[in-house]
Amino acid sequence: MTMSTSSLLTDLRSLPRAFWVLVAGTFVNRFGSFVYPFLTIFLGRRGLSLWEIGAVLAGYGAGGLLASVAGGWFADRFGRRNTIVAGTWANAASVFALYYAPDTPTLVVLTVLAGISGGFYQPAASALVADLVPESCRLAAFAVLRQSANAGFAFGTAAAGFLISHSTFWLFAGDALTTAAFGVIALLMLPHGLRATSTQSRWGEALRHIRDDRRFWAVFAAQFLTSIVFSQFVSSYAREVTDHRHMHLGALLPEQIFGTLIGWNGMMVLLFELPITRITQRFNPRRVMCLGYALIGIGFASNILNFGFAGLFAGMTLFTLGEMLSMPMISTWVTHLAPESMRGRYIGALGTAWAGAGMFGPALGLQIHGYSPALLWLGCGALGCFSALILARWGDGSPQTAVAPRLPTVLDAAK
Repeated sequence: MTMSTSSLLTDLRSLPRAFWVLVAGTFVNRFGSFVYPFLTIFLGRRGLSLWEIGAVLAGYGAGGLLASVAGGWFADRFGRRNTIVAGTWANAASVFALYYAPDTPTLVVLTVLAGISGGFYQPAASALVADLVPESCRLAAFAVLRQSANAGFAFGTAAAGFLISHSTFWLFAGDALTTAAFGVIALLMLPHGLRATSTQSRWGEALRHIRDDRRFWAVFAAQFLTSIVFSQFVSSYAREVTDHRHMHLGALLPEQIFGTLIGWNGMMVLLFELPITRITQRFNPRRVMCLGYALIGIGFASNILNFGFAGLFAGMTLFTLGEMLSMPMISTWVTHLAPESMRGRYIGALGTAWAGAGMFGPALGLQIHGYSPALLWLGCGALGCFSALILARWGDGSPQTAVAPRLPTVLDAAK
């Protein structure tokens, strides 16, 4: 254990200053991610039907689908920092405008814009980690970045549970302010990152690499199915918790219980993901991801058990354990598969799996939940297990080794 801790601290101390700036900016941004987890509750209070709520939430997915493609190319062509700044400031404006949306069509338009701007800078942030950190340390680096994001999410979501009970305005204003602050931090303190030439950054060349990369497509398919499960977080899972008006935890209201459960997800990642990552890096990455996907599905499948808060808490714990096993490994694996000049586009291509699931997953989940909650949660369990099967069956073989032009390093500039 002492050797493991010492090795971990050595790895962390070796990471460049710019990486820690990105970690700090991510924490600030995620602390203020108030709106999306509570959007279903907010829209329900405004009297929107399940169909209308699903349409609004689908706007995030539709926007994210466009953003993953555009953001990945923009990050490779114009640099990681410029992409982060543009995306965060645009996202801050669109999220704040949501509060004043007068009708459902306007809400849909604004959520599309929020999805585009919010997803636009995600490939750039992940690609910047790969630019700055040597491959031997990337798994630890991605775990630290996720810890930062989930620490912010844990504290922020718990706070948002109380905000929505008292002041909906500050739910939106706080989200906008913290997202804009991340953009300011990026502008002042982050390096540009690698930038490809106009020839190197074309999507056509990247698509030819991706098309023949069987291991990438196995991860893509598994991630798409698992993302449908994740998309229930802000739709059906929120309704599952808040519909239980008879369920109490001390003096907490159902909305605050929902915030507590989501906060527990973030706290688990904060406390346990990095030590778990130190253990799992010794094993076959594909097997670790398979186990994680299965636990994600089983965690939500357990919501069919009528054990009140204790049952929901246990299900969230299983779900989060699966998340901690799979998510850092996926980010590391995709940056390993990608040629150096195509990192942003590879990450953007994988992001379309998340966005595509987010486009119809919430609406589909809400409709199934309205018909039969048990059917929805059993379906989530099946999707998680099927994701593991896909990765186990088709995720083997050698990584893509296509030759791509090498770009200048940014490590010196990041010091």
